[in-house]
Amino acid sequence: MRSFAAPGVCLVAAVATSAAVGALAPGLARADFEKTPYLQNATPRSVTVMWETSRPTPATIVVRGPGGERRIEVPARARQEVVVDGLAPASRYRYEVQAGDDRAGGELTTAPEAGDQVPLTFVVMGDTRSSTEAHRRIIERVRAEVPDFVLGTGDLVDEGHDQRQWQEFFDIEGPFLRDNVLFPALGNHDRQGRGRTADNYRQWFALPDNGADPERSYAFTWGPARFLVLDSNAHSFALTDQTEWMERELAAARQDPRLVHIFVVMHHPPYSISLHGGQRDLRERWTPLFERYGVTAVFSGHDHVYSRAEVAGVRYFVSGGGGAPLYPRSRKPSPIDVAAVKRFERVHHYLRVHVVGGLVEVTAVRVDGTPIETIAWGEAPRPAPPPRVVTSAGAGTGPALAPEPPAPPRPGGGGPWPFALLAGLVVLAAAGTWRLLRAR
Repeated sequence: MRSFAAPGVCLVAAVATSAAVGALAPGLARADFEKTPYLQNATPRSVTVMWETSRPTPATIVVRGPGGERRIEVPARARQEVVVDGLAPASRYRYEVQAGDDRAGGELTTAPEAGDQVPLTFVVMGDTRSSTEAHRRIIERVRAEVPDFVLGTGDLVDEGHDQRQWQEFFDIEGPFLRDNVLFPALGNHDRQGRGRTADNYRQWFALPDNGADPERSYAFTWGPARFLVLDSNAHSFALTDQTEWMERELAAARQDPRLVHIFVVMHHPPYSISLHGGQRDLRERWTPLFERYGVTAVFSGHDHVYSRAEVAGVRYFVSGGGGAPLYPRSRKPSPIDVAAVKRFERVHHYLRVHVVGGLVEVTAVRVDGTPIETIAWGEAPRPAPPPRVVTSAGAGTGPALAPEPPAPPRPGGGGPWPFALLAGLVVLAAAGTWRLLRAR
């Protein structure tokens, strides 16, 4: 969906639109939120706020945070998409949408600047369709994580043409998305009609407009990492025109000295031993690029299970356990998939991903909160050595310096590893404190 906001509606330009901004006209009808405010497309300087009311209703967005209180006047529309601009990077704000007599809002957080070497925590989940109960339980568990953002691996609904299912999706995820930004990938069930369009999907999400086809593929940067969200549906442009765009993005990310990691998100898995299995077209066209440009990890859904595969230094995670009916292990999996997959479990779950410097830790978490496994690889940032201590020395001699402590051992290549033992613990502790403050 394309943004309503024009230059005069950005946060900075709207600070002093009227002395009476936010005041309700006498007798103004109640708005009745159909979809309560939710967050999209966080950047270092802006966050998009979307909502829907039962009738066209003028609204006011009130934002409180660094710089004080600011307000944005929004003309009457039923479906709203407003870019809250002029914000500070990596900063926290409270916001409230006032529409008619209704009030709803939460907390928004901007992204860090590209290249900022800050700790990063995000959640990966997908295939939330079909089972509302399992979907609700996953969302309740994920809310406690207080992530920086969420990556969706597709199939948010069962039938993309059915607006009732989209409403059900937002009814379940609304309390979570009012405080957290979702970056979704397009699943095969999210499309609609004979043309397999993504019209409804685009209607409800405001995604970066920088891909091969707007909002079906896109990229964004969060601190030290670049994220590529791809359309892996085989009966679209995805495996042809998109490949050229993707390789340009991968090459640019690898040439950018500010970026440490590249993560890829798409619906279909290149490697899987469940019902659908790994997608041959993706293995032939895309995985060579992932290997060539050193992609850190690839996240997919489609098969309603958890699995982890490793091929040529790239890790592939299937996370399709967000609520859809669980799939069995394939009776006749491809030998290629069998050789690649290292862990498999048929379970509703999500992934929690920590990134600190060159270190990545992925924990797969069951819906009951118990871990399936934790896998870590890469190198944590080394803590600064303590200052050298100058001791007394005889006349005519130079100062004696205490020896520096030995460098910490480098982590091994990719086995499960308790995160508490990592050299980056101090940095993670600071990140944990920040997430606790956000949760208050």
